[in-house]
Amino acid sequence: MTAVGDRLADAAAAIRGFYRHPVAWVALAVSAVLLTFGGGAVMFWFHAIFRGEQGPAIADVHHWLLDSSLGFAALTPVLALILPLGVWAAGTGDEAGRAGRRAYVGAVAAVFTLVTGPGPFLHNLVAGEGTPLAVLATRAFGHDGAVAARNLHVHDRSPLAEGILQVIVGFPVYLLCTWFGLALVRSLVRRTRRAGSAPQVDQPAPRRAPVGPDATCAHPGGRPRRRQRSGSAKGSSPRERVGAAAASSSP
Repeated sequence: MTAVGDRLADAAAAIRGFYRHPVAWVALAVSAVLLTFGGGAVMFWFHAIFRGEQGPAIADVHHWLLDSSLGFAALTPVLALILPLGVWAAGTGDEAGRAGRRAYVGAVAAVFTLVTGPGPFLHNLVAGEGTPLAVLATRAFGHDGAVAARNLHVHDRSPLAEGILQVIVGFPVYLLCTWFGLALVRSLVRRTRRAGSAPQVDQPAPRRAPVGPDATCAHPGGRPRRRQRSGSAKGSSPRERVGAAAASSSP
C-alpha cells in the first residue's frame, strides 16, 4: 500500500508540475474543444444520423450542441489527466522530436477513445428519448417533425456493439483532432516567442540646432565651420596684411 501511495503522490506531483506552465492550460482548452465539439460532430453524425439513436426530437444542430456540451463538461476533467500522460509518453531529450509528437498524439487519442467507449450507452441513459433532459431540450429548442419521423424507424441496439463501434470509428477521428490541436498549440507558442524576442529599436533623439553668438555653422560636408571674428586679417591678401601692420606701427 505504501508503494502504491508513493506512486499516486508522484503522479499527482507530476500533474501539478505540468499545469504550472500556462501553455498546458492552453493545450487543455484547445484539445477539449476540438475533441468534444469537432470530434463530437463526426460521432454525432455516425450515431444519430447514419446509425440512428433514440434521442430527443430536436434539430440535428441542436442535438449535436447538446451532446457535445455534455461531453465537454464530462470529459474535460478526464482529458486534464490524459494530457500529462501523453507528455510522459512523448519522452524528453533526443526522443522529444517528431517521434515524440507521434507518441503524444497516439497516447492521448487512444486513451480518450477508450474513455468514450461507453458514450452511446450513457447518452441513451442521460439524454435518450423520454428522459427528463430530452423533454427539457425539446421544450427549449422546439419539436422537429422530420427528426421525430426519422426516430420512428430506429431500433434498439446492443450497448456493447455500439460501444465497440464507438471505439473503432472514434479512434481515427480523435487521432486527427489531437494532431490538429497539437499543431495549433505549437503554432501559438512559436508566434508568442517571436513576438517576445523581437528586438526593440531605439529611435535617435533629434539633433538640436546650435543657438548663440559663438555657435558654429554647419558645413555642407558635415564638418562645423567656425564663425570669423570681426577685424581679423585672416583671408586677406599678403599686401593688405603688410599695409595693415605698417599702419598700426606708425606713431
